[in-house]
Amino acid sequence: MKTRRFIFLLLLTIISYHVMSQLSVDSAATRLMRFAGNSPAEIIYLQTSKGIYETGEDLWFKAYLLNAQLLFLSTESQTLYIQMCSEKDKKIVWQEKYYIENGIATGQVYIPEDLPEGNYFLEAYTRHSFYADSIGMTAIRKVRIQKNIIQGRELAVDPDDSIRLVTFPEGGYLVRGISSKLAFKVTNGHGFPVDVKGVLYEDDTPLLKFESIHAGMGSIVFTPLLGKTYQIRLHDGRSFPVSDILLQGVTMQLTEQNKDFLEFTVLQSDDLPIQSINLIGQMRGIVCCTAQGKLKKSLKIKIPLAEFQSQGIASFTLYDTNMRPVAERLVYVHPEKKLYITAEPDQKNYMIRNKVTVKIKVTDENGQPVNTQLGISVFDHAYINPADPVNILTHCYLSSQLKGSIYNPAYYFDEENPNRLIDLDLLMLTQGWSRYVWDENNLRQHGSFVVTDEINGIQTIKNKSFKNIGQMIMVSGPNGNSELLLVDSDGHFSVDTKMMKTLQGGYIYFKPMLPKEYGAEIRFDNPFLSINNIRCMKEISYPTFDLSHITREDTIRLPYVSLNNEILLREVTITGKTEQPFRDKLMGQLDSLAQMDLGPWVCECDPKHPYLNDYIEGYTHHPNENPYMKYTGKRLKPVIGKVYTIIKWVGRESNFVDERQITYNGPVYTDEELLRMNNLWRTKGYYGTREFYQPDESDMNLSIPDVRNTLLWAPTVITDANGEATVTFYCSDINTTFTGNIEGVSKEGLLGIAKFDFRVIKPQINF
Repeated sequence: MKTRRFIFLLLLTIISYHVMSQLSVDSAATRLMRFAGNSPAEIIYLQTSKGIYETGEDLWFKAYLLNAQLLFLSTESQTLYIQMCSEKDKKIVWQEKYYIENGIATGQVYIPEDLPEGNYFLEAYTRHSFYADSIGMTAIRKVRIQKNIIQGRELAVDPDDSIRLVTFPEGGYLVRGISSKLAFKVTNGHGFPVDVKGVLYEDDTPLLKFESIHAGMGSIVFTPLLGKTYQIRLHDGRSFPVSDILLQGVTMQLTEQNKDFLEFTVLQSDDLPIQSINLIGQMRGIVCCTAQGKLKKSLKIKIPLAEFQSQGIASFTLYDTNMRPVAERLVYVHPEKKLYITAEPDQKNYMIRNKVTVKIKVTDENGQPVNTQLGISVFDHAYINPADPVNILTHCYLSSQLKGSIYNPAYYFDEENPNRLIDLDLLMLTQGWSRYVWDENNLRQHGSFVVTDEINGIQTIKNKSFKNIGQMIMVSGPNGNSELLLVDSDGHFSVDTKMMKTLQGGYIYFKPMLPKEYGAEIRFDNPFLSINNIRCMKEISYPTFDLSHITREDTIRLPYVSLNNEILLREVTITGKTEQPFRDKLMGQLDSLAQMDLGPWVCECDPKHPYLNDYIEGYTHHPNENPYMKYTGKRLKPVIGKVYTIIKWVGRESNFVDERQITYNGPVYTDEELLRMNNLWRTKGYYGTREFYQPDESDMNLSIPDVRNTLLWAPTVITDANGEATVTFYCSDINTTFTGNIEGVSKEGLLGIAKFDFRVIKPQINF
C-alpha cells in the first residue's frame, strides 16, 4: 500500500513538474510575443526604376509596406514620407508625402539639373515603421546621381590595409572543457571583407590552421582548456586575443540541418547540476516552437522545420530553469519558400523602335500559380548600380532583421552560387550574433509615434474675446478645389487621408473663416522636422559592396543615331532671359489677383509721361498721406517692358523728393507675401501623381529622336489566377543591352525577384 502510494506521489510530482514547466515556457513565449508585437508593425521596401540617374531626370519608385511578421502587404499606414539626402554631407534635397493604397505607394522624385553628383539615400517613413526610440533606419535605398552616364561609374574607394577581426562563439560563449565553434569575421577600415589565413595558438603553441571561407568569414572548432590562453595569429604577423571564455556554463550548437529538421546539441560543464532547459524558436517576433528537456551533460533537441511556415531567420533562445537566456543561435530556414518568377521576352534581339512583349509567370515552390503584386522596370544596363546589391529578398529577409551593414547580401539569394547556404550560415553566426537581445528588456513597447497619417494643426486667435467654438477653416487644394473643416474648442483640427487624397497635388491651403481683425493664425505639426530630429541620432546600416572586385570593360558610348540618321544629343540645355518661379494653379491665381487688385498701377494724369504708382516702395504720384492728391480716376494696368515715370513725395504736405524713369518688369511677390495678403497658410499634402511616359505605335512612326534609357516602369502589375501577366513596350533609338528587373509580393507574404535581358540593334546603313 505504501509502495503504491509512493509511486502515485512520484507520478503526480512528475506530472506536476511537467505541467509547471510547460506553463512556464508557454507563459514566457506568450510574454515575449506580446512584447514583440510592440515592435514596428511594418517593413518598408523601396524599389526604384534603375540604380543610376542623370540630373534632370525623374526617379520613379515603388514602396512596399509589408507586415513586419508575415510579410504580406500592410494596410496599417496611409501616408508615406519620402526624403532624399546626400550620403556625403547628409543634406536633404527632397521631401514629399505620398498616398498609400492597399500597402503600395508609387511616385517620382525630380532630380534637379544642379544637384551635385554622388550617392544619395532615398528614405521612407510611416506611422507604423519608425518610432522615437527606433534603433536604426532600414527603409532606405541608395541611388547614384551623375551629370552624364558617359562620365563613368563611381570609382572604387582607396585601398585600406587596416584589419579588424571579431570572433563570435556559437551559442554566445566559449566554455572551458567543451568543444565549440568559434566564428570570425575580418574587415578593413571601409567595412569591406578581407580574406585571411592564420593559426590558432594555445599559449605559444600552434593548435590549428584556418582560413576565411567567404567574405572574410570562417570558423574554428576547438576545445578551450582550463589554464590556457588563446590567440589568433594571421599570416601577416598580426595577432588577436580570444577572450570571453567561461570557466563553466552551457553551450548550444547546430549539429545538423536538412530539409526536414534542425538538430541542436546542448552541452554543459561537468560540475553543473542537472537542470531543466527550455528552447523557444521564433521568426520575426512570432513564436513557432518550444521544447523542454533535462540537461545533465549533453542533450540533443530536434526541431521539425514544418514548425516554420515561411522563409527567413529563425532565432532559437535557450533558457535555464529560471527562464533566463543562456545561449542562442540564428538559423536560416526554408530558402525554397518564395515566388518563382519567370519572364520571357518574345525575342532575344530587337531593332530600334520594335515592340517588345514579355510574358511573366509566377508560381510557388510547389509549382502552383500565385496571384502576385509586381513592380517591373526595363532600362539600359549602363544604369545598373553595382554598389547597390539590394532587392526585396535581401531587404526583408536580411537587412531589416540583422544589425550592421551586410556585405553583398544579393549573393545569398543567387542560386548560381553553389555554397551560398553554407556561407549564409556563417552570416548567421557573425552578423546575427547578438547575445540574447530577444528578451523582455529589449522588446518593451517602442516610444511615441514620430509621424501621423493625417495633417494636424491648431488655430489661435489673438482677439481673446473670441473663441474657436464652432469655427470653420476653408481647406483648398493646389487646383482650387476646397472643403470646409471644423475647429474644436481648443483650436485643434485634423485633415484626414480621405480629404488629403481629394486635395492631392502639392500644397494644401488653409483660410480661417474669420475677418482679419480677429488675428487668426494657423500652425501645423511638421513630421519631417520630427523625423530629422530623431534621424540624426540613428545609425544607417546599408549593405556594402567593394567595386574593386568588379572587372568591367569600359566601352565608349557613341552618340545615338535615329531612324533618319540624325545624331541624338545626350543633353540639351535651353536658357531663357528670365526665370519665373513655379507656382501651382492656386498660387498662380493669387499672384494674378494681386497684380490686378493690389499691384502697381498707372494714372492718366499725363498721357505723354504716364506715372507708375506703388511699384517701388514710397514712389507714388498720388500719396495716401495727402487727401488733396488722392486719385479718383481710372487705374490702368502697367505694361511689362514699357518706360514709366515714378515720383516720390514725403510727408503730409507731399514735399517732392525724387523723380525718374524706369522700365516696368512686372511685380514679383514671394509665396509668403501672397499667403499673408490673402490670410492663407499652407502645408504639404500628397505629392501629385504622374504617369510614366510610354509611346504608342503612332509615336514610334514620328521622326522625333527617341533617347529613352528607361523603356518601362510598371509598378503595379498583378498576375491573374494562372499566375500570369504580359507587359508590352517599345524600344527607343538606343542600341544597347537592356535589363528587366521584376520584384513582387503575394497576398500570402511570399517574395520573389527575376531578371531578363535583351539586345536592341541599330539597322545597318549602306552608302
